Amino acid sequence: MISNPRINGLHEIPNVLSAEEADKLSNAIDNQHFGEWCPEGFDRRNRVQRYSGKDMTDHFGWVFYKIVSASDQANVALRRPLELVITEHTPSSCRSIVNTFEQRELCPCQQQQQQCQCYVAQLTLVNNAIYSVEKPVGRDLECWDLVEPATTILMEQNGVVIKTGESLWEWRGRISDIKDSNSCGEESSSKGWKKGQKKLALSNKRSVTLSFRGVLPPEPSSLSKQMESCKLSEESKPQVPLAKLLTIIVTTSPIRSNPSTELLERTFDTFQFAGSEFAYECPKVIVCDGCRVLEDDTGENTDSDEKKDDDPPKITRKYANVKQTLRNGIATVDQAKNYTELKKRLHKLCADSQGTQSTFSNTTVVELEERHGYGFALRHALYNCVETPYVCVIQHDRTFMRPTPIQEVVSAMESREDIKYVGVSMKSNLNYYDIFSSKYSRRACTELKTMIIRPEELNISGNRYGPNGHSIANMVEPPSEKRRKLRVIARQTYMASHQNIIYEEWVESMSSSGANQDGFHQLSLTPTLFWYDNTHIVRTEHYRDFIYNPVFKMVARGGFVEDKLSPIIKRSCERLGLKDGHAKFGCYLLDDHSGDVFTGHLDGGSYNTAGLHVKRNASERS
Repeated sequence: MISNPRINGLHEIPNVLSAEEADKLSNAIDNQHFGEWCPEGFDRRNRVQRYSGKDMTDHFGWVFYKIVSASDQANVALRRPLELVITEHTPSSCRSIVNTFEQRELCPCQQQQQQCQCYVAQLTLVNNAIYSVEKPVGRDLECWDLVEPATTILMEQNGVVIKTGESLWEWRGRISDIKDSNSCGEESSSKGWKKGQKKLALSNKRSVTLSFRGVLPPEPSSLSKQMESCKLSEESKPQVPLAKLLTIIVTTSPIRSNPSTELLERTFDTFQFAGSEFAYECPKVIVCDGCRVLEDDTGENTDSDEKKDDDPPKITRKYANVKQTLRNGIATVDQAKNYTELKKRLHKLCADSQGTQSTFSNTTVVELEERHGYGFALRHALYNCVETPYVCVIQHDRTFMRPTPIQEVVSAMESREDIKYVGVSMKSNLNYYDIFSSKYSRRACTELKTMIIRPEELNISGNRYGPNGHSIANMVEPPSEKRRKLRVIARQTYMASHQNIIYEEWVESMSSSGANQDGFHQLSLTPTLFWYDNTHIVRTEHYRDFIYNPVFKMVARGGFVEDKLSPIIKRSCERLGLKDGHAKFGCYLLDDHSGDVFTGHLDGGSYNTAGLHVKRNASERS
């Protein structure tokens, strides 16, 4: 046995099993002689077999006996394990960058400062594995200050690594790579494929670890304290006008339909679906992002997808498409002039609407001199233009498709502090639970089901919502027969989805208990690990103090909020567990279980460009 000099309590024992014994054991595991592989891990990248009690003793008792015999040489006492976890590691599972402790909560003996005999003994089969470890200053999954730099440990094939004491409780880590034991010292990394090598050629690159866990579970009292810390304020608050609670932020940038204000006018007209107070009384801010002007030597309008052969290259191939170029804040001289004219028209439109029954009343236009990108343009408005505790963020081409309970959503957020973000459903996230279940483990899906919130404020009367509600009856009809058929198909798909089945099971349970009320329909808030930039309501302080906190760097300049923030939410859940990792962000999606979306997309990048294509085709024919 070799004790690691840098990590107290870490012991490495080589060649615990002979090559013949290891091959026999790994073949039996692979052929599922003892049990079946099940996908586990937060995003189901690992295949796992779990054993305990008699099954563990009958099938793997001889393996544990060999580990005990080898560990006796270093006076490391191993009591009977509580569980055996067999995990298959592949290049895909090694992509995670999240280091975790063996057990998040301390065992009872650690909590009571008694002598601890807990351990984890890991036997490695098939190939060597690289174990990356680090010791934070405090035993906290989100403590980034380290006592010393991170290090790696080679978990040799057929050898055992035993973690006790400090290495078990104060160090966190992960299997970060697999090293082919037959490579004769050649470097093998799972971070990428070698040039010319097919992906399937590396499909057999794997390692299997058998973790005999002799770790006592935490006392129930420590878990209950965690739950108590999540208790919510249930005190009733006086009804405050929505205009005092909510500011509407609309973001816009150069598009090909400028200088026409038609796109924004169509978007603002749909505000009436969110209620008259939302449409006419709430303060609104239109944030006009800046742009970078691409100088054109010819002086001609370059608002077309074509490029003359004799024109010098002005932009990289990445931005050769006009729509994508504008999306990245790059405009030609003519496009920049049109955008400037749009802003002048918006100023006049808002000024003329003051004191009238117009959706542009109480609207301020903010112009940014430089390009910020969606994320930082929104940040500018939050810091400089908002005085209300909540904001509703809307992109210039996102419309309400039918009556939407914005007032009720804000009331629910007022009564529950754990709701920090509510996204209004759109086509891509209508069946979010099914999307989640296709990506993450069964345990995570079961846990997500328990996290669905059904606030009392969203138990709405008057048959306004649901599959037969007035909201569906007043929905904007798609313009073409094809889209109407697609809408019917999407609704049928939703009715057969797990998202809807879970709700129907809940309704049935409430009906059997006599709690269901006639004429009322309960809307749900489904937890999401993706921060959709589509129309959403957020606590202002949550955006200002947390999401845009420069220390965390969760939003990149020039990009969208969802691009960088969503992977961070996922890693937080992987590190802290689904409930605690999600609680920091508190993001949910609104669903009235009708099978239809609340919002639509006008596609600002292609809006009203038919005339441009007709003009271009006419010039080609001439």
